[in-house]
Amino acid sequence: MSATLDLSALQEAPYWWEAAPREAADDAPLPDAADVVVVGAGYAGLSAALTLARAGREVLVLDAEAAGFGGSSRSGGMVGHGHRLSYSALIARHGRPKAQALIREGMAALDFATGLITREGIDARFRRMGRFRGAATPADYEMLAREAELLAREVGLPVEVVPRAEQHREIASDLYHGGLLFPSHGGLHPALFHQGLLAVVRAAGARVVGHTPALSIMREGAGHLVRTPRGAVRAGAVLVATNGYSGARPAPAVARRVVALPSFLIATERLGANRVGALIPNGRMLVETASSHLYFRPSPDGERIILGGRAALHPIPLREAAARLGGHLQRVFPGLGALRLDHVWTGNVAMTRSDLPGIGQDGEGVWYAVGCNGSGVALMPYLGHKAALQMLGEAEGATAFDDVPTGSTPFLFARPLLRRALSAWWQARDRLGR
Repeated sequence: MSATLDLSALQEAPYWWEAAPREAADDAPLPDAADVVVVGAGYAGLSAALTLARAGREVLVLDAEAAGFGGSSRSGGMVGHGHRLSYSALIARHGRPKAQALIREGMAALDFATGLITREGIDARFRRMGRFRGAATPADYEMLAREAELLAREVGLPVEVVPRAEQHREIASDLYHGGLLFPSHGGLHPALFHQGLLAVVRAAGARVVGHTPALSIMREGAGHLVRTPRGAVRAGAVLVATNGYSGARPAPAVARRVVALPSFLIATERLGANRVGALIPNGRMLVETASSHLYFRPSPDGERIILGGRAALHPIPLREAAARLGGHLQRVFPGLGALRLDHVWTGNVAMTRSDLPGIGQDGEGVWYAVGCNGSGVALMPYLGHKAALQMLGEAEGATAFDDVPTGSTPFLFARPLLRRALSAWWQARDRLGR
């Protein structure tokens, strides 16, 4: 731990929950039946419920914890155009026409999420300030420059190459070797976004019940029976939208499509808007190309810095994660000097073998929308909406993701020793690369 990093006031809880605490349990009885049961009350589940309820369906949304307890209230709150893979990687895997369709699907997700906030009047503290992606090495910068040229020419995505000599206009750091600016990206308060979406869903007539896990989903005639500790509910259809919190129950076939990896986040003490503004002049969302996948930003009020990343690929004590991430932040901004951290927390990110989200039905007829791959704030509301349209039989529910198999995740990856080894390897690779 750095001698200049103060953890004495550290709270092991998401900073976002100060403005939007999670709900207590509701003891009201469950209905005996519903047209649709949605398992998972995060962005995807709530967005699906909204579309279904407004189409006249009786919808029950269940969550094992408080609604939005998972990634929807724990992320960095960055709103971007899509998914994990670069355009070049998509071309190599799927060919140029499919790659273009996949990128445009991500752009549609960004438009949908921002439009949802506007249409429904959700106070998510959203602002379109842009995102800067810093190149960790000169080779990364060359790769990013090639990517920008392809994206602008072939897909029409707004992107600007920022050489190292000009990067101080975006970030007061010499750590990077230039980067890319995505002006259409933005940031929001993720827990307030969820809280506002939850209110809209309830106003539309859907019932959302937290602290009620779905224990099993079994076929029953043309529908399913969803068993919970509070009784069973007959459902005409079931959608599983548990994403990074998909356990072996209640839908093992869905859970096998994802690997849940932890991401750790910290919030600094109140630094003051002038100091934060000097470090991040345009208030951008910031990410980097290194394997640690650091992502950081000003808090919505501009007073703090929120930073997240791969402190480890396996669970570690939160104070240890805070020390590692605080050290990263001081490496990015050496001029910070003595620094106190006020919050540290963790949340799961759902990764897939395809590096793309999954949407469709499993062999038992259960619908699913999972696999944010670290880009869930825009992608998951969109994916939930599209899944709902598919359940309704609407042609506009089709997506470019539909025919891309997520595949089953390798069992070995779940082993703690392998995750520890991969953590050490990625950290060593970053150090050598720099």
